[in-house]
Amino acid sequence: MRNITISSLERFDLADIVYNDERILWTGAPEYGKLFLQSVGDERRLHIFLFIGAVLMWSSLPFIGTEGGLDREVALWVFGAITIAFFGFSIFLASQRQFVLRNLAYFVTDKRVIICRRGRNWRFGTRLYVISCPHSKTFPYEVISSLPYPKLQVGTFLSQDQVQPFGLGLSHPGHPFLWGRINYPVTLDYISDASALRDTIQLCAHAN
Repeated sequence: MRNITISSLERFDLADIVYNDERILWTGAPEYGKLFLQSVGDERRLHIFLFIGAVLMWSSLPFIGTEGGLDREVALWVFGAITIAFFGFSIFLASQRQFVLRNLAYFVTDKRVIICRRGRNWRFGTRLYVISCPHSKTFPYEVISSLPYPKLQVGTFLSQDQVQPFGLGLSHPGHPFLWGRINYPVTLDYISDASALRDTIQLCAHAN
């Protein structure tokens, strides 16, 4: 959509990313979620559900029969294994989100929005994936509410076209569960000045 392009580079060099005839107006990166304990969006809900599930599970232990001590002993092993699995899954979610958000950089020029994502290719080599979204007069740049900072949608492409280095591409566990089923929103995640940035992009779109 809108001639969005995805390319990859072996190293980060701004001269290889920004054209000679465009000016950089803004640079940034996600302002939240880059630390391990900074859960965001749907990831935070998953952590809460896992915690509630573990509490409810262990609260049922007193009601399990204790004849011969076998049933309760088995329950302890089963509940312990499930709790460890829940804990491991929470660590996995937090690690994925941290890895993706720590490897993102955003640029806004007078012609387009650029998202740079460092990741590994199928050969395990480090690559820089560059998503280029030209400014559009007709695209409804949407500020999406999220805590603690909003997201700014700057484009959309088909989910199968999503950049997919090892590490989930642009998606992370904090994004809504249903994103990517039909198409995938391209967003600048957790930007405190998202509204002002949207105004800047729209002014550039109408000036071009």
